[in-house]
Amino acid sequence: MTILISCILTIIISCDNREKIGNDVIKKIENYRLKNNKLPESLTDIGIEEKEEGPIYYRKDSETDYIVWYGLTLGESRIYDSKAKTWD
Repeated sequence: MTILISCILTIIISCDNREKIGNDVIKKIENYRLKNNKLPESLTDIGIEEKEEGPIYYRKDSETDYIVWYGLTLGESRIYDSKAKTWD
């Protein structure tokens, strides 16, 4: 039982940390947009090394819209949509 509770707490803390990182990435993207009058093409443009294993991902969908996301469990992600300005 103790191991199960420990695993659940680890998952919760990990998700909170990824959302904090995600919010920091969003701030950097928005600062880049203000400074350069356009969205970055990749996370590298805002000084973040892109890795296949994440923990955070970015996709520019258009000249004005983007998404940021991170994985929760296999096949599930938490996604920030710049149009709605919310995490879903």
